[in-house]
Amino acid sequence: MGEDIRIDPWSSSQSTDYQRIIDQFGLTNLDYNNLPSPSMLHRRKIVFAHRDLDMILRAKSKNKSFGVLTGLMPSGRMHLGHKMVIDQVKWFQDLGADVTIAVADLEAHATRGLSLDSCRENALEEYISNYVAMGLDPQKANIYFQSNRPIVQRIGFTLGKRQIYQKWKLFTDSMEKQILHMFKHP
Repeated sequence: MGEDIRIDPWSSSQSTDYQRIIDQFGLTNLDYNNLPSPSMLHRRKIVFAHRDLDMILRAKSKNKSFGVLTGLMPSGRMHLGHKMVIDQVKWFQDLGADVTIAVADLEAHATRGLSLDSCRENALEEYISNYVAMGLDPQKANIYFQSNRPIVQRIGFTLGKRQIYQKWKLFTDSMEKQILHMFKHP
């Protein structure tokens, strides 16, 4: 991205080429007229594309189970972007989806320096309570904290270890090329 382009959860300083995004990420245009009970986000074409939504709609039409997974990092305040995600999650829940919400309290603790207690408090008071106020049914959702799921911690550790190795490998390969270049071209 150029230096003069700014994108954050609140605004963008550029126009967006939606077709390029659809092509780049292998998405399909969304025709909200084909959706059961399209949400405001669908009708206003804020949600304009999808990947594999047809599989979910087929599962629903055949009374088969399907699910949606999302997460939150309890490190700040909710904003419009969070609301839009939960509006979509609620739409799936209304269709009959099994909803799972992962609270990334360990991630907030590790990357933002917040205590696990403050992460839990923020998740419950700032996020989950607002999700419920927006209509998400907590009785029909599985909400869990990373710190309470040892399997998630083990997976995170294993993947993190691989990521560190890959970064180290890229760094050492790059250094090796630079050193060889210095000797070839004094």
